[in-house]
Amino acid sequence: TLLIGIVYFCYIYYPHSSNHITAYTPSEEKVIVIGEVVSRPQLKERRIRFTIEAKKIIENEQEKATQGRIWVTSYLPLENYHYGDIVRLEGRLRLPEEAKEKGAFDWQRYLSYQGIWVELATGKVTVIRRQGGSFLIRWAYKSRDWMVRVIEHTLPEPHSAVLKGIMLGDKESLPPGVQESFLRTGTGHILMLWSQYHLPV
Repeated sequence: TLLIGIVYFCYIYYPHSSNHITAYTPSEEKVIVIGEVVSRPQLKERRIRFTIEAKKIIENEQEKATQGRIWVTSYLPLENYHYGDIVRLEGRLRLPEEAKEKGAFDWQRYLSYQGIWVELATGKVTVIRRQGGSFLIRWAYKSRDWMVRVIEHTLPEPHSAVLKGIMLGDKESLPPGVQESFLRTGTGHILMLWSQYHLPV
């Protein structure tokens, strides 16, 4: 068990393989990536954000096998994406930004804790196949959505947003002022740590 844990840790945090998606990042031209949605897609401000596990990359009309997680931001036109979907994306790969000043939120480090090293923003997403992934995780996401509805029905804003942020790791629902308060008081790590113990959002 310990050996399996060490191997998994090295795979997630030290992506050195030659076919890892970081080997193609940043990309000067648009590339096509085919992968599986491994997080719960979230809609916010006319954008959908989710994580994929890359399987293939098409660059200069050459298809290659690849691996590694990508943080995806999908713009219009929007579709209903779900955990387990196999999708085809087109866009430019880029590395997440590091913190520009000491004490600021480090987006790159935050994503790396989830094994995500690359970002892709796109308006071209095609669903190739649906209903993949783990049945248990699909069930867990449905249960999570039910909990969100209960919290939103029971508590007013911003209390419901704070509870979702701490209980479910859902920082995206927090108003900017609340997020700034966490960072200003040095308690932003609470949200960051809690998000690691819940299903990604």
